[in-house]
Amino acid sequence: MKKAVAQAIAFLYSCVDIFIRLLIEMMNKILMLLFLLLPVVAYSLEDNQVLIDGPEVDLTLGELRMALRAAPEDIQKLLLTQPVKIREVMDSTYMTKVAATRARKKGLEKEPVTKAQIWKFTNNILAEAEIADVQDELVKNANYEAAAKELYIVEKDRLKVPEAFVASHILLNAEADEQEQDVLKRAADLRKKLVEGQLDFKTAAKEYSKDEGSAKAGGSLGKFNRGRMVKPFEEALLKLKPGEISEPVKTRFGYHLILLEERIPEHIKSFEEVKDALIQQAKNKVAHEIKVDYWLKVKNDPEARVNEEVFKAFTDKPILTP
Repeated sequence: MKKAVAQAIAFLYSCVDIFIRLLIEMMNKILMLLFLLLPVVAYSLEDNQVLIDGPEVDLTLGELRMALRAAPEDIQKLLLTQPVKIREVMDSTYMTKVAATRARKKGLEKEPVTKAQIWKFTNNILAEAEIADVQDELVKNANYEAAAKELYIVEKDRLKVPEAFVASHILLNAEADEQEQDVLKRAADLRKKLVEGQLDFKTAAKEYSKDEGSAKAGGSLGKFNRGRMVKPFEEALLKLKPGEISEPVKTRFGYHLILLEERIPEHIKSFEEVKDALIQQAKNKVAHEIKVDYWLKVKNDPEARVNEEVFKAFTDKPILTP
């Protein structure tokens, strides 16, 4: 009997082992098939493929791509990593196309106001494209790092970083029926234990501090600039060296024990810290100058003449329809 059971168990294990090996083999085949198919799927997405088959209009993949390309480059990058956002753009583009199609059927694109808006919008878009093309051509060989260094010298005052502190505190308030001198004594006693190493500052802050926000973080106030704290607190802070704990400091909030962890002197950011931002600033400045220069040349072109007679006749009696 035992021998039969043992044989049955061995047979079952053998079956399970075979099943697992077959399953792994099958999964490998599926994965291989997927890898072979993926390039085909990726490259078969043509612009004329229909994304939404609607009763009035269809929306093609090409139209969705156009809608996405119309977004600024940084927004494009964000959208393309979020399928949910791409779907929102798809839905919005489809709804717009439906409404536009209905408008055309009604002949609304021939309405004077609509015609004017389409004309203005089209010309604005083309003008922006022309300016961008001119800017790209003129700035591609510009030395922006040199321009950034010049900006760094000129704008050093703007790049000043004020004096800052990294500190923690324990705030004590009067308990029920407790006098101010009692709170002061409690604060002094607690400081003594902290200085002597009988208590850890973070542990004490979590247990005793009445500042609930910082108490959870062991009393940490993080990094803050000079001038942010109330005057008595800051005055005490300025007298401390890193690692020192202040005497009890009275403010309108109660009594504080302050631990200065780090003091960061006022300084000017290094060029490397602000290099990328200054290069972008230099690019924006050059691009703006090119744009202004372009428009001035167009406006002041001596071959462009105003028909003053027609202009005066219109301004004397400005009617928007012929």
